[in-house]
Amino acid sequence: MNGINSTSAEYRQYHAIARHWASDVDFFKIETVFLHHLLDDYFIRLSGPKYVEGLKSIGKKLLQLEKDKYSTDIHLIEHLKNLEGQTEDLVFARGEFLADTHEQMEKAMTHLNKTYRDLKKELFFLIQQVIKAQQDTI
Repeated sequence: MNGINSTSAEYRQYHAIARHWASDVDFFKIETVFLHHLLDDYFIRLSGPKYVEGLKSIGKKLLQLEKDKYSTDIHLIEHLKNLEGQTEDLVFARGEFLADTHEQMEKAMTHLNKTYRDLKKELFFLIQQVIKAQQDTI
């Protein structure tokens, strides 16, 4: 039978990648707190007419990122449970299920990574503009 078991190379690879993703999600949790602190620290200046639209955009994107992160985290925990719970040979259909789930998780993590990086760049650029404008007035 064509199956995936807990000793197969494919299973070990899925598990290693999923553990790496879990580490990434944990990092996003820490970084999200940092982004919130950054927004809090610059909120008054970002509320000015010149920056308010950017602030609104970043706020909406950050909220969506947190929702996506939460959803991905829940699915990743389930995926890891499925992987870690396997101690005997799996039938082919179950192996296909794991492969499909892993592929979906890969897409979710790619989306989360890209969204996070784009948001971080946008926020840093906006704050950079605020700092530059403040320095120009000194």
